[in-house]
Amino acid sequence: MPTRLNEAQGILDAARHPHAALLWLEFVCSPEGQQLIDKHEPYGASILSPGSAQEKATRGMKLSVIDWDHVTKIEDYQKKIVEAYGFPRAEKR
Repeated sequence: MPTRLNEAQGILDAARHPHAALLWLEFVCSPEGQQLIDKHEPYGASILSPGSAQEKATRGMKLSVIDWDHVTKIEDYQKKIVEAYGFPRAEKR
């Protein structure tokens, strides 16, 4: 099951209230935060969050996780996979 991490979030150096932003990030990563994300954005919670929709859907499967070093290469990987499997491609006219 191919998977990838998403929703990169961070705190700007120039943030007016960096500690409030840090508290927000801590909440979003908490089990309660992940439950709210799944409730309001189906499959939005992390695959690494126990009990999330993504974790349940992939439970017991062998995962192939793309790390951040490969995010910029995903499009090229997809093209190679399509070519290797011989999937049909739309032709430009």
